[in-house]
Amino acid sequence: MKILPAALIAFCLAIAPAAIAADKDSPYYIDKRTFKKQYKVIALAPIDADAALQMPDTVARMIEEEITARLQKRGYTVLPSSVLADIRANMEKQVGGFIDSETGQTDVEKVRAVRRHAFRELWFRHKMDAVSTMRVQITQADVESDRGEWDGVKQSLEREGRRLNYTAKVAASTVSFAIYDQTDKPLYIAYGGLEMLMKRVGDGFEQIDPSLYFVDEKRIRKAAQLTVKEI
Repeated sequence: MKILPAALIAFCLAIAPAAIAADKDSPYYIDKRTFKKQYKVIALAPIDADAALQMPDTVARMIEEEITARLQKRGYTVLPSSVLADIRANMEKQVGGFIDSETGQTDVEKVRAVRRHAFRELWFRHKMDAVSTMRVQITQADVESDRGEWDGVKQSLEREGRRLNYTAKVAASTVSFAIYDQTDKPLYIAYGGLEMLMKRVGDGFEQIDPSLYFVDEKRIRKAAQLTVKEI
């Protein structure tokens, strides 16, 4: 059984960021009761996504809606991501944009600098206790006989061909939600599996066309909900 073609292994390694793993049994990095007492106001950063996923803006809104609803239900005050987005946009104008006029390429260092300063400005302008990040990223799902499992979900792998008994690791997407204090110390990090990004064709695997990602709203919202179920 061919597990993954070399090109697809490279695809996964090139795109999947290094994940910071929380304790196996808890997404909290501090005592849960301490967290609930000390961190009442949480600011959301605009959601990021791996470029290869080609994530639509509508998906970002769904994920933020679900996370915000859960936080508010649990008694937290939430600053929407638009607050930080506006700060970033103003700073981008101040630095003359991110595109290098000579090369026509994005100035990565300028982007990073604006993001760092925007976070500082957010803390300066608003009374808050923590800031959170949301990201849709590529990871790997453990698959056994066309059944995948990762980050709290189980899904059937799309296939063409007869059923096979095998084990493999297949590219999949997941939603991460992390909360940090003012010193960038992690307080809470959790993941919710979204969908598998590959299908089995015969005894090999092929990437699913990106146009077919994010078509199941229920799956998107469930992934977001999984990231905050312990809140």
